[in-house]
Amino acid sequence: MKGADELKSWIFAGKSDKRDLLLYMCKVLSGAGRKALLVDMTDGRKYRILTGNGKPALPVTEFGGFDIADGIGAADTASYDFCLYDTEMLQFGSCGLWERADAVLWVTTYDRYEVECSAQWFGHLLNRWPQLANMAVRPVFVRTLDSFLTADYILGYMEELPIRWNRDYIKIPWSESNEALQMENEHAQTISIGRISRAYKNALLTLVADLAGWSAPETKRALRHAERRRA
Repeated sequence: MKGADELKSWIFAGKSDKRDLLLYMCKVLSGAGRKALLVDMTDGRKYRILTGNGKPALPVTEFGGFDIADGIGAADTASYDFCLYDTEMLQFGSCGLWERADAVLWVTTYDRYEVECSAQWFGHLLNRWPQLANMAVRPVFVRTLDSFLTADYILGYMEELPIRWNRDYIKIPWSESNEALQMENEHAQTISIGRISRAYKNALLTLVADLAGWSAPETKRALRHAERRRA
């Protein structure tokens, strides 16, 4: 069992765009005075564009109070408290990295194309490393809408995979204001977190507290510090 001061690593998988969620999480972690590293393993290296770095590869770059790196070998993870991996690539890492991760999360919308692409992605991953069968994965549903679609219905697309799905999932409803804020942040190359919706904040607080092992008051203080801190 890891000690309180040891590096915690979390893998966020899936074909849906996770940038806003992971950036806000890192912002909250840094608001608590912790060192966080976000590793970009997305198709097209999305974070390189966000930070305004025009180079083909993104070196370790400070952004919003935490670091972003292009790929696993770009930074020494031992110097961080938290390491978050945003992965869309099957060539990502090693089996050991998955086995050592403190949490694996599937981030997805209800969009059928994205869900089925993620199901295929996990299938390829488990074919590559069969020893990962029965790993625990926690779903995080983003940009959800009120409809007949439910989280359990979406998980039905994944039921044939040998994965232990954590039914304590996180659900973030779609909000036009959240989407507008994300676009504004991207164009301003900053991370403003104060204007996200209450539902998003509650989901963010729950997720960070659960993964980091923090109390609710501690996580709320970190969020308040993050809101006041200039990006």
